Amino acid sequence: MKRLGDYDELQSMLEMRDALMGVSEAHGLAAGMLCVKFDADFNRWVTAVFDTEEQLEALVDEDKQALIGLFDGTLELLKSEDFLFDLLLPDDDERIAVRASALSEWCQGFLYGVAYMGVGDDKEWSEDNRGVLRDMMEISRLDSDGSDDSDEQAFIELQEYIRAAVQMLLGELQMSDGEQNGEPTLH
Repeated sequence: MKRLGDYDELQSMLEMRDALMGVSEAHGLAAGMLCVKFDADFNRWVTAVFDTEEQLEALVDEDKQALIGLFDGTLELLKSEDFLFDLLLPDDDERIAVRASALSEWCQGFLYGVAYMGVGDDKEWSEDNRGVLRDMMEISRLDSDGSDDSDEQAFIELQEYIRAAVQMLLGELQMSDGEQNGEPTLH
């Protein structure tokens, strides 16, 4: 997703800056946070991506702009009426095991982002969304070591399922956020 930035460049930058997570997990984290609240704080997100104040201070302007682009781009895609949102994962020419591992990390980040924004087990999820969250938890534990190229179709279906799951969860989380503020929520 070029709108979010180049996967490989973002991954290299995060590795070079010793981030706590790779780009797929960081994108999942941003998506989870923004699904809970469209006005989630960029600084709170970037603090979760990096471990120390020194790491944050070591970010050069180009790094900061790339991270802002990833966060703001994620928000823009989530808010899109056409739901153009997609997961930031390695390119299709990458081995399936690498892509499956990134998908697992993306789900970990997403679940962390929802919890990081204060939505816990005590939320009264719809039954469908409770099932979706269980599925995402299972995918976050995915063992990609045994994956081979014959798993391509299954991976594509799983990726599309997660994308649709985000849309479902977004609807419920934004609805409950609007209800908490006494405001109607537009979808």
